[in-house]
Amino acid sequence: MTIDHSTQLSSSEIAVLWGGYIENTMSRCVLTYFDSIIEDQDFKPVIEQALTISNRNVKQIKEILTTEQIPVPYGFSDSDINVQAPRLYSDTFMVRYILFMGRSGEITNAFAHGTSGREDIRALFFSHLKSSATLYDQAANVMLKKGTFVRSPYIVYPTQNEYVEKENFLAGFIGEKRPLTAMEIAHIATNVESNSVGTTLLTGFAQTAQSNEIKKYLARGFEIGKKQMEILDKVLTDDNTASPKTWDGVVEASTSSPFSDKLMMQHVVTMNSQSLGSYGQSLGGSPRRDIASHYARFIVEVGNYANDGAEIMITNGWMEKPPHTVDRQKTMKPN
Repeated sequence: MTIDHSTQLSSSEIAVLWGGYIENTMSRCVLTYFDSIIEDQDFKPVIEQALTISNRNVKQIKEILTTEQIPVPYGFSDSDINVQAPRLYSDTFMVRYILFMGRSGEITNAFAHGTSGREDIRALFFSHLKSSATLYDQAANVMLKKGTFVRSPYIVYPTQNEYVEKENFLAGFIGEKRPLTAMEIAHIATNVESNSVGTTLLTGFAQTAQSNEIKKYLARGFEIGKKQMEILDKVLTDDNTASPKTWDGVVEASTSSPFSDKLMMQHVVTMNSQSLGSYGQSLGGSPRRDIASHYARFIVEVGNYANDGAEIMITNGWMEKPPHTVDRQKTMKPN
């Protein structure tokens, strides 16, 4: 098979490259600050590796966009961070953040790879996918060593295979609820852990934001995440299943922000997108109707929150317009 490297980028390829540049410039800023305050020498190599990966990704994507004569997004720069700001998060939380970042990167890069056709773009995102998986492993290994890795709940091993025989397998609102499936527990545990990372991050953001409007918005996000965690925790508790617990949610008292309000809002945009994707997948993997209804409601709540955040970004001139097709209705109008 002959590969034509001169083939222009498809809409999917442009989208994932453009989005990847913005996300990696944002991550680079966050990780630069983390690298400046990390103290634990077992954790420091994880932060450094994550920063190296983000710097490499930014460079590679910029080169491709420049070669294709596509404008490189503004993204984020050193002007969006203050490495002199006092410590805001604990060392343990920062590595939990890297674990979350590695897991999210696996999902994002798998999508980018799976929607790309050109050989060089597939190769690029395949390498990014491997880097994300390696980063997750590195963070997980050091957290296991330190005893800070939060595992999904354990269940009794199944002893036989069975088919579902009754429709009440799907029930959940009326009558006796069946025990949770392993997949339902896995989705709940992952969402509780993700919300735990998000609410801790938002606590620091709300505490240090410069704009009162943005402070209120970030505090609202904290309350949404906290409430959704409580609901999912109750589902596990009612099933007599242990909920995944964390013990590093304390944020320091500093009110000096390491990050610009623009960067913090973009980070929330990213987390909203990740939450919507995770809840959608969880909805599909949860046959019990009461659990599915929770996820459906969460999707609406996060969607409304995301919409309000987009309006704040647009009002402040912070939202870059994604690449888009030509407005044919406009170009075909008579002069």
